[in-house]
Amino acid sequence: MDNVITVFKERQRHKRLEFERRILIEISLKELTDNITEMFSPFFSDAILYKGDVENVCMDIAIEAYLLGAEYSKFSCRGESMEVVHKRCFKLEKALIDALFDYWLFWKTTDGLEDSLHLTCDVFVSSWWKAGCEKGIMRRRLRLQ
Repeated sequence: MDNVITVFKERQRHKRLEFERRILIEISLKELTDNITEMFSPFFSDAILYKGDVENVCMDIAIEAYLLGAEYSKFSCRGESMEVVHKRCFKLEKALIDALFDYWLFWKTTDGLEDSLHLTCDVFVSSWWKAGCEKGIMRRRLRLQ
């Protein structure tokens, strides 16, 4: 009889990858690109040459926010309100917002609109976090996790 020893970290990593794979099936690429265009269209005029690069970074950040919300949805299923859950991951979400904002500032060629851009980044990341959290709650209630 072979005894299989599973390293805890390896098992935890495998479970996380499986969770991310299952939750990412829920995202529509068209919905994601439409949302990027809708949210950031006033700012694309400055970065038109690099629009594809900027869109890719926006997609990466949106997916990370979505996964973060889905991961933290476990606390909501344990009785916490979404506001409390949102406060739990404030630092991680803020890091995503700041990374997106800094990337946009790198490509912007004109001054002004920084406050508006930061607010747009904040709303964009928060909306994808909320979508991920809601999807995670739904999947947990349906026992799909």
